[in-house]
Parts: sequence; structure tokens; C-alpha cells
Amino acid sequence: MMERHPLKGKHVLITRGGEQGEKFCHDVASAGGIPYMVPLIDFRPYEDLNAPCFIRSLDRYDWIIFTSRNGVKYFFRHIGHGRESFELVKQHIRFAAVGEKTRAELRRYHISAEFMPNVYTAEDFGREFFQQGYTANRVLIPKGNLASKTVAEHFRRRGIIADEWIVYETFYPTKDVTRLVQILRDNQLDVACFTSPSTFHHFMKLVNQYHLREHAGKINLASIGKVTKKAIEEEGFSVKICPRNYTIDSMFHELCQFYGQKERKE
Repeated sequence: MMERHPLKGKHVLITRGGEQGEKFCHDVASAGGIPYMVPLIDFRPYEDLNAPCFIRSLDRYDWIIFTSRNGVKYFFRHIGHGRESFELVKQHIRFAAVGEKTRAELRRYHISAEFMPNVYTAEDFGREFFQQGYTANRVLIPKGNLASKTVAEHFRRRGIIADEWIVYETFYPTKDVTRLVQILRDNQLDVACFTSPSTFHHFMKLVNQYHLREHAGKINLASIGKVTKKAIEEEGFSVKICPRNYTIDSMFHELCQFYGQKERKE
């Protein structure tokens, strides 16, 4: 049974903002921890020159595949006034999502994901989709500017047309940089949580710019996903916490288990 306050007195850096970051802060505080929310990643619409073509051609796709919650959100923001036309054709389109959060975001638009992989990675998506007997003629993948081509390549290798539409871009918000620099210099943190390679790369940009590598080396690092873990390890750091399920909720539970077990051993 997990202790009531497994994070008691632990100072936790949360590098994701928005609703997800706020919830993570609340969870950490409820477990006795001290959260520091310093968003190291943010998103904005991307103006793809091909957007009008994609919007006019939605009825040509038999699958639309969303690899992230933001992909869903910015897809619907882009189709905007064309929403009525989309409602007319969507019954002829099948939808897929990578991950529970992405599927839940789709539900907000009254759309059910017919397929979701058991493991929330692009690689597992491609393998499981075809293993379960699904196929396609032409698919659309609304995505971010830094998202990999892995899902699209799985389809292309089978001769299936896979169009990638960049609907949002990732950027580095700098408004809290001074605050984070001071937190690191004061060695306040016990653990830093990274939700993507971008959050870690932006963290390292700051660490290198202000010569804080020695300070960063004193912090336990937590990551979501193999790609994020690999990015951290390539910088010479080790990852202490990496949940099997690639969600922020799972990261929180792993944090609690990690520090709960550590407390019992001590």
C-alpha cells in the first residue's frame, strides 16, 4: 500500500505547462511534494502552405491518425469554418489515436478512435495496426513539426499513401528562465520530470548556457518514453524514473513508488 505522502519534502521540477502541468503540480502537492512548474515547451498553430489542400481533400482519406492530443486540438482549430463540411464526410473516415489522452481529446469532438495501440509509441502503432488486420488506401496524419515520420513510414512501406500535415509547432518559452536558473543554482531540486525530448533539450540549453551541469547532475531525472530517456542518456545523465505507460499520471505514480521505496530502505 502506498504511503499517504510519499513525496513529503521532495522538490519536483515540472517542465510541462497548461492543464497537464497544473494537474501534475496538484498531484505532487497532494503527495507531500513541493512542485515547481517551469514550462520548457509550448505550442502554437503552424501555418502549413498545404493546409487549404488538406482541408479540401479530407473526404479522400479513409483514415485520419492522431499521434498526440495537440494534433487533435490544432487539427480542429485549422479546419475552423470547414467544420460543417467535415461533419458531412467524417462518417466515411476511420480514426486512430496514439494514447489515452489523444483518444480522450477526440471524444471532445464526438469522434471515437477505432484503433489505439497497447503501447503508446509510433513504432508500436505501426506494428499493431497491421497485426490486427487493419489496412488503408490513403491516410492523413496531423502532427507537430518535431514529430517523427515513423507512423507514416509504416504505411508507405506497404504502398499506402500517408500524408503528413503539420498543424502545430513546438517552441521554447523563455519567460521563466531566470527563475529556473536560480532554482538550479540553489540546488533546490530533488527530481526533474521531462515529458518529451524537447523539454529536456530546452533544459540542457539553459544548463549549458549558464554553466549549471554540476548542479543538474545532483538531480534525479524522470522521463516519459524511450525517446526522451535516450535523449537524456545521450547527454551523459541517467534516468531514475521511467514509467511503462507513457502518461504524466503514470510518471506521478512512479515518482511516488520510487521515493516511497527509498524512504522505506533508509
